[in-house]
Amino acid sequence: MAVGMTEGLRLLHRQVHPSWIQESRITSQAFSPTPKDLGLLSVYDGAQIDADASFRHYTTVQHLRAAGTASVTSGEVSCIGLSWRMDPEPFPEHAVIDFNGLGSPGRIKARAQGLAEMARRRGWTYQP
Repeated sequence: MAVGMTEGLRLLHRQVHPSWIQESRITSQAFSPTPKDLGLLSVYDGAQIDADASFRHYTTVQHLRAAGTASVTSGEVSCIGLSWRMDPEPFPEHAVIDFNGLGSPGRIKARAQGLAEMARRRGWTYQP
C-alpha cells in the first residue's frame, strides 16, 4: 500500500496464528485482543510495510508463528466503531486497533467477528 492513499484505504495487517484457523477459515480470535494486550490489537501499518514484509518481520525478526497475513482497512475499523493509531515503540511500522471502552466481552467479540468477516471477504493478503 503506497503512502498517500486515502485514509480509509490504508491496510492494517494482522498476522494469523495457525490455531486461529478452523476448517481453512480465519476465526474471530485472530482479531480479538487478549487480556495481556490491554485492549489493543497489534497490527502493521500497510502504508509503511506490505503484507509479505510484515509476515517476514513477524516470523523472522520477532520469531513468532503465523500461517499468513489477513488485513482490514482503517475505514473498516472505523465503520464498526473502533479506532486505530500508530504505536511505533516496538518497531516503526507497528499500530494498534483500540478495543478499549467497549465495556462487555460480548461487544468486544462482536467487533472482532466483524473484523474477521471483513478480512475473510478480502482473502489472505499474504500466505507463504
